Amino acid sequence: MNVITKCIFTTFALLILGLSSFVVSAQSPLLKEQIETIVTGKKATVGVAVWGPDDLEPLLLNPFEKFPMQSVFKLHLAMLVLHQVDQGKLSLNQSVTVNRAAVLQNTWAPIMKEYQGDEFAVPLQQLLQYSVSHSDNVACDLLFELVGGPQALHAYIQSLGVKEVAVVANEAQMHADDQVQYQNWTSMKAVAQLLKKFEQKKQLSETSQALLWKWMVETTTGPQRLKGLLPVGTIVAHKTGTSGIRAGKTAATNDAGVIMLPDGRPLLVAVFVKDSAESERINEAIIAQVAQAAYQFELKKISAVSPD
Repeated sequence: MNVITKCIFTTFALLILGLSSFVVSAQSPLLKEQIETIVTGKKATVGVAVWGPDDLEPLLLNPFEKFPMQSVFKLHLAMLVLHQVDQGKLSLNQSVTVNRAAVLQNTWAPIMKEYQGDEFAVPLQQLLQYSVSHSDNVACDLLFELVGGPQALHAYIQSLGVKEVAVVANEAQMHADDQVQYQNWTSMKAVAQLLKKFEQKKQLSETSQALLWKWMVETTTGPQRLKGLLPVGTIVAHKTGTSGIRAGKTAATNDAGVIMLPDGRPLLVAVFVKDSAESERINEAIIAQVAQAAYQFELKKISAVSPD
């Protein structure tokens, strides 16, 4: 390649890069407008975080609001448990004894139907799988006991540099008092930061990262949320959170995760719907529509810089 050819090639490459940057900066306000259109008129407070693979910072809606996490915090908890596994403090193969009469009753707990008897043993790895993939509340609280409770989880998340978040209660404590769920809160920025740290694969060992990714992809809850309007077969590693309904309002309908784009890059999306007087169908539709808008936005960016 001669000097002239090199100059032409370099100029062309810079032109394409500049065009890409222009498309990103020119279209970003349009994505925010799309998202605002989706949530306008809804009888709820909606928080959104969208962090595309080319973005230095996430796009945020209602950035200063404190949103109850509900079971989204099971992602945070799984990261701490696996961190302790990586440190040698815990083992995926160790058995955890479950006393049926001593655990939280009348709650979402598929693991309690899987096992029979008044007392039984469950491998730690299976507790993690049930907590993450199936959002099992009993499995969650057993994991809390192993790592030192909500305070230990709060300290761990803070140590990662994710500051706008608080964990003060486990599932049993939230069940005992409906208002406690608001004390387990996060900002949308903090959700995005945690997803970024998870997606960057720097916090956990390769084995632990692969397991957590697998469990999040296999999530059985909230199929009509982030995944609801995406193309069939799109890989989504996510964690949902859902409250009950009280006085006609749903405190939390949440989903946060990593959506894999067709070019193999990650798109981080979190949508939290707080204190909603809408139906469950509408709450979930809000999440699905935001995810769809973010996904299509990224597809347009890809096609804008791809050769025909």
